[in-house]
Amino acid sequence: MFIDLTSQSQEFNRGSTAQDYVSSALMAEGLAIRKALQHAISLNYAHIWIRSDSQVLIQAITTRRQLVELFGVLADIDSLAFSPSSPFYLCRFSFVSRSCNGAADNLAKACLSTHLANLGP
Repeated sequence: MFIDLTSQSQEFNRGSTAQDYVSSALMAEGLAIRKALQHAISLNYAHIWIRSDSQVLIQAITTRRQLVELFGVLADIDSLAFSPSSPFYLCRFSFVSRSCNGAADNLAKACLSTHLANLGP
């Protein structure tokens, strides 16, 4: 996932976190987007552009369609991004191919690798 907070496509913030017992890659990406929105709100950002290599998730978010697997997470994303009380003046989501999303993909793989190493044998 790549988060763009300006019209110049400048990345301002990047991070990673590990979470146990996530049911699928789709759920992991949904949780990451929800966390990114919450973090942007905590930093008082008014403009955000989230790009993800999960085409299914981006389509669900932009069409505001609920998927059974992600029902609660998608409802949270919808509320954070599109509700009348949303703090975002502009909140945009788009699909980006994995080949164009290398930095975010490498960060996610590094986080997973570290998390698995810390679990031990």
